[in-house]
Amino acid sequence: MGGVFGLQALEVRGDLMAAKAQLGSLTQAYKDGDTAQLQQVGSEVLELTTRADTTVQGPLWDAASALPVVGANVAAVKIATEATHVIVRDALPSGIELLGIMSPDKLKVEGGGINLAPFQQAQQTLPQIKGVLAEAETKIADIDRAALLPVVDEAVGQLIDVVDQAGPLLDTAEQLLPVALRLAGSEGQRNYLVVFQNNAEIRATGGNAATSTIIRADQGKIEKLGNDDVEDFHVAGVNGWLDVDMPQELVALYEGDFTKNAQNFTRTPDFPTTAWLFSELWTQTNDSQLDGVISIDPVALSYMLAATGPVPLEDGTEINADNAVKLLLSDAYERFGTNGLAADAFFGDVAERVFDKIASGSWEPTAMIDQVLRSVEEQRIYAWFPREDENAIAVQFNVDGALTSDNTEATQIGIYLNNASYSKLEYYLSTSMSVTCDAAARTVTTSLTMNSTVPGNDLSGYTLAWRNPSMDLPRTTMILDALSVAPPGSTITAIDPAVGDIERWNRDGVEKGHPLFSRTMLLPKGETKTVSFTATMPEGPLGPLEVRHSPTVTTTPASIDPSCSALFPEAG
Repeated sequence: MGGVFGLQALEVRGDLMAAKAQLGSLTQAYKDGDTAQLQQVGSEVLELTTRADTTVQGPLWDAASALPVVGANVAAVKIATEATHVIVRDALPSGIELLGIMSPDKLKVEGGGINLAPFQQAQQTLPQIKGVLAEAETKIADIDRAALLPVVDEAVGQLIDVVDQAGPLLDTAEQLLPVALRLAGSEGQRNYLVVFQNNAEIRATGGNAATSTIIRADQGKIEKLGNDDVEDFHVAGVNGWLDVDMPQELVALYEGDFTKNAQNFTRTPDFPTTAWLFSELWTQTNDSQLDGVISIDPVALSYMLAATGPVPLEDGTEINADNAVKLLLSDAYERFGTNGLAADAFFGDVAERVFDKIASGSWEPTAMIDQVLRSVEEQRIYAWFPREDENAIAVQFNVDGALTSDNTEATQIGIYLNNASYSKLEYYLSTSMSVTCDAAARTVTTSLTMNSTVPGNDLSGYTLAWRNPSMDLPRTTMILDALSVAPPGSTITAIDPAVGDIERWNRDGVEKGHPLFSRTMLLPKGETKTVSFTATMPEGPLGPLEVRHSPTVTTTPASIDPSCSALFPEAG
């Protein structure tokens, strides 16, 4: 009997391993849009798990399950096989059907946009898949992994881990899909403002935000509104015609142009405030409401171009992942100098063509997702939506850019930069951050090191600092307002330098409960300077440490000293 059981165990193992290998080929079949291959893989996997399940239902397996020591391991393999078969038999066909209708070629719509039908189908299918998963979870719930041999635990554990992870993912998908469909215009057209932050003239959440466009989504179809539709909005933003009532103590934290000119709405590190200012400007000039504000920078755009491939331009050149940042943040200013009309025409052509490329959907979705996630990690993409349930998605995916109201979910700390020289010199700026802690004193010290690689005076007048001559400063010197922002409830006890390089511009206060100190730093060409501050944390538990900063043209490495692990979960 033992020999027969041993042979059956090997057969079961072989069938399950073969099924696992076959499932691994689904990804490539999906990418290839090969529906026939998807169906074939599904049939072959079902045949393998059916055979394995039939084997473990035999009397030898019941008998072996009752044996001392080895019985727990045999029972675990039997249960895992049954659960695997349930998933393959009852959920895999629906999953493969979804993969088939959601293949990349079927997600595109003519003229640009996303085909919503597959996602609407997914809405209907997800509850059934969740039910199957719950059944499998019930089967494996009583497996005592501590009683299993390592070789058995490794194999059975893989299934348990998959089920444990898939449940929450399916819950999230079921929760988010209806909201995502509405965002794509499934219940009527939506208008979104897309803001392009220019890191060469740095601002707290990216850069000068003078360039923006309105995107309309309707039943998944995406189009860019024409210049005539947005002219009043742009003119009002450039000329500072926004009329809003904001607390004077907040406005006083920034230069006087903060709430007037659209290019300066991004001076605050709180993106919802920035988005609200843009939304109010749109309402005042168009007598309608925006459905959201999205912000990206040219570096994020370059990452997206890595997924889309190069885009040809009107002048016979192209914009691609390798040249986008230099082309948009340096070459254009050197090429056109102070000829604003020519520069506007160039940027307009680039924006139009890149938008058409991205909206066309002629790129591989997983590659684009990877690039977007990279941009989010580097704090280059933000989004705000006025409807609470839709904005919850921005919060969940960490693109809301909001200053938190407390330290429950995260303890935010950061140093941000605002250009005060009216230049495009920050194309040549790089930064790095470090955080150290004294757990006994409950203090955190945050430092930002800034380095200028400005090559010299042989730059266009548009790139060089316009404000500097009136202050007897070289036009190659960056003037940077450094904003030290501590967590809510904390106290800033020290700042270095204490008064900054222009003392009369010191600004101290509180924004959304976060203590904020602003010190102006002069950064001459070729030099390096560091600003830092120490804050005493409030009593009580603190959420994970979240280090924030203004994204520059290059990445900003941030190191958290192991000394912080005693204060913050997951720090260090």
